[in-house]
Amino acid sequence: MVEKKFIDYLKNKYSKNYLYFDEFMQECLYSDYGFFAKGEVRSSKSGDFLTSPEVSNYFGLFISNWIKENRINSDSNILEVGAGTGSLANQVSKYLEKEIYVSEISLNALKALKRKNFLVDSNLDNYGSSQIKTIYMNEVLDNIPCSVGIEVDNTWYEKTIEFTKDNELRYGKVEMRESNLKWIKKYNFLDNQDNELEIQYNTEQFLDELIKKVDPNHLLIFDYGFEYEERNLKPYKSLIRTYKEHHLSSDPIEMPTETDITYDVNFSFLKQYFEENNFEYKIMKQYEFLDKYGYKEIYSSLKNQFVETYGVDQLKLKSDIVGLEAIHNDRGLGGFYCIEAKKL
Repeated sequence: MVEKKFIDYLKNKYSKNYLYFDEFMQECLYSDYGFFAKGEVRSSKSGDFLTSPEVSNYFGLFISNWIKENRINSDSNILEVGAGTGSLANQVSKYLEKEIYVSEISLNALKALKRKNFLVDSNLDNYGSSQIKTIYMNEVLDNIPCSVGIEVDNTWYEKTIEFTKDNELRYGKVEMRESNLKWIKKYNFLDNQDNELEIQYNTEQFLDELIKKVDPNHLLIFDYGFEYEERNLKPYKSLIRTYKEHHLSSDPIEMPTETDITYDVNFSFLKQYFEENNFEYKIMKQYEFLDKYGYKEIYSSLKNQFVETYGVDQLKLKSDIVGLEAIHNDRGLGGFYCIEAKKL
């Protein structure tokens, strides 16, 4: 059931009797009532989902190898966007023997990172003079609020969330905002293959702001997603879904603020975005990135150590091996997309 105080909050904040989906997603995740403003840090065993650095302590090693092998200037600083628990920043910092700057807008995660004495800020303006030339992020873009486009008889509409007379929520549609229509045309997603289209205009704005304020030379992005030509292979009309307590959950309007709202990132959009902003890029699956930056050597070494040890040490090695296999499995975390971008 939707909490009345959240509905009242939305009605008081918005002057219309509906919200665009990205507005709704923003409020459900990041407002004072939001999913990321209360409870445990969500990307943890006691939270609602796990990401690669929580599954394997070696994930940061591969990122540190990427930094080293690309001869990224050791005198410059490194920023992780969306640090969550701080587990990945800790790993990268350990392997590079260098402190990592982190950025986080989730209120509960931000408080936890400050308690752990990370170099953390929620305002990108404060990193402009920090000599940061490398940025990496893991499962961040899927939580940037998206709009939803619906094409009917060659006319584009936007999915909305309406308030009923009984203070419940329901879906509706209105004429599409011009900014979103321009995004669809710019990235040539005019054929939505009879599916809803997750419009990632806000992600474009986020990347614009990041590049303008921090001015990085290198970016590394991991997320679950797809390339647009593969969209019709997915058996879902919508790629938006929710998670709670490590499981797929309900429709977004059924338990707002109580679930993580997320969606598949459109990597066809990201490729064109970086190309148009004078970055050369490489796109691959996460398991391919891991292979490129040392996975097979680490995995083979742990397997050899495993047969030569006993007791508690062997159990620890077993856990490390299982974690590595999980982040490499192409049907799970290893099947996520990765994009490396370097300023020309």
